[in-house]
Amino acid sequence: MRIRSIAFAWLVFGLLGVGLYASSLDHPFHYDDHHSIEYNKHLRSLGNIPLFFTDLSTFSSEPRGMMFRPLLLTTYAINYFLHEDWAFGFRLVNLWLHVTCSTLLFALVVSCAGSREAWAFGLVFLLHPIHSEPVNYISSRSDLLVACCYLTALLWATRRPAASVGAYIAGLLTKSVAITLPGAVVIWTYIAGVRWRRDYLASLGLVSAGYLGLIVSNRFLSDSMAKAPRPFAEQLWTQCKGLVYSLWLCIMPHRLSVEHAFDISKTWMEPTVACAGLLLLSLAYATWKGRRRVEAWGGGFFALVLLPTTLIPLNILVSERRLYLASAGLIGVVIWAWGRLALRQRRSALVLGLGFCLVLSSATWARNPFWASDIALWEDAVAKGPNAFRARANLGLAYGKAERWSEAQYQLEQALAIKPDYADAWVELGNIYHDTAEIGQAENAYRRALAVNPSLEGVYYNLGNLALGSGRIMEAITLYHQTLGLNQEFVDAYNNLGQAYEASGETDAAIANYRMATEHDPDFGGAWFNLGVLYETQFRYGQALTAMQRAEELLVSNPEHQSFANRAAQAVDRLLEKLADRAL
Repeated sequence: MRIRSIAFAWLVFGLLGVGLYASSLDHPFHYDDHHSIEYNKHLRSLGNIPLFFTDLSTFSSEPRGMMFRPLLLTTYAINYFLHEDWAFGFRLVNLWLHVTCSTLLFALVVSCAGSREAWAFGLVFLLHPIHSEPVNYISSRSDLLVACCYLTALLWATRRPAASVGAYIAGLLTKSVAITLPGAVVIWTYIAGVRWRRDYLASLGLVSAGYLGLIVSNRFLSDSMAKAPRPFAEQLWTQCKGLVYSLWLCIMPHRLSVEHAFDISKTWMEPTVACAGLLLLSLAYATWKGRRRVEAWGGGFFALVLLPTTLIPLNILVSERRLYLASAGLIGVVIWAWGRLALRQRRSALVLGLGFCLVLSSATWARNPFWASDIALWEDAVAKGPNAFRARANLGLAYGKAERWSEAQYQLEQALAIKPDYADAWVELGNIYHDTAEIGQAENAYRRALAVNPSLEGVYYNLGNLALGSGRIMEAITLYHQTLGLNQEFVDAYNNLGQAYEASGETDAAIANYRMATEHDPDFGGAWFNLGVLYETQFRYGQALTAMQRAEELLVSNPEHQSFANRAAQAVDRLLEKLADRAL
């Protein structure tokens, strides 16, 4: 009977979820989706799945985006295998995971309370607008998937401990926040009124130690700490405010945004930090004193899940997607209070509950349209946080893609006025100047970016392109070599370096670099075309024919490259004639 009720709940939540998010499933990729999914060539073959467990660079098309989340990447690769880069399919999986998490919470509450509370818990979790970002933002699948593994491990903690440990391992291979599960098991088994087995907790401890050893050995932990954007003390004072703000977002989700304007605090003596710290200490004391009460344990779960991001400095200070799993603790407190009301005033509780669900649904539905485009998303973020420099920079990038150059330039300049050492904004401003043919301004902006961060290989590449276009061939060669010194997988840099060597008369070096481009990306039609041209000038007609046939095959499907495809087709005919003449 219990399995039937869970299956029925999953069906109901699924139908409600599809209805709630139907208007946003066909929205495009956003933000990190571009480098982690859309342009990530590692996802294009299921044969790369073993690499996800050993090579941190497979996480992103950008070398700076190295992370260890192999199970997450595996789901992306399966998505790509089924339908390539169709955003609808990726987002549909996100919705399925959200529905599954809501169902798992239903199953957890059914096991220790009544079905009334279980339905209320699952519905509120499904409908809450704070969860609209993980569903709409495909890169937030990590939060959905780790929550699914986490809740599965909790559900099986007492009845199927071996399966629970397996779910814990899957969670760790999705996102590091799963490391908090042993603490959550203690909380949950207490609420459920059951005893946990010592051998089970020992297994969780061994898995945790093994995972920590793994992320130390593969350098994920050290690389992450090396990129920490602020000292630990500043992180602690800032997150004092951050935790209170996160509580407020869950309780009053009326100003949701993809980028919340939030300032770094330098000392605990700032009034907002001191007040937030006193509030948190009061809540912690109340939790300890009322540790035998469900509401205290709900608050404890909220704090536990947010502990890793509270202690470890990350670029984004406050994020709605990080609240996905943690919010279950606060929702549990609300449902517990509602259940107490229902015992005394059933009809009033029912009306209140239905009204609450309608308000949540309306807020979530109203939030969906902001994910329809990058411009809508970032305009909303800037409107709600005018001092959020990252939001302004991303809005400038969105305007630039739409060729709204003056608006793009304005937003990027505003971002740099707020944070002059924001290298990414200097890069995007340089791109805008380049697109508007202001070459001198573009070069200056790129060099300002390098002054802030000398490890940006893409900026050396852009400067190389400017130098090549201006006839400064030797400077371009130097810049392309600097690019490849930072990233040996930068395929376009090999191709353009080949063009620079070709312009300098070093044909053999040009051929070598074109070949490197095709070896790193066998589907790079432009490099095959350039290689074919040079082979023909050296009378290597057989190799030229092979290169041109490959170029034509790759270029003909892209309307932007149709002229080169036609030239490749003409070269193929010409080379066939030359090879026929040579045979005679």
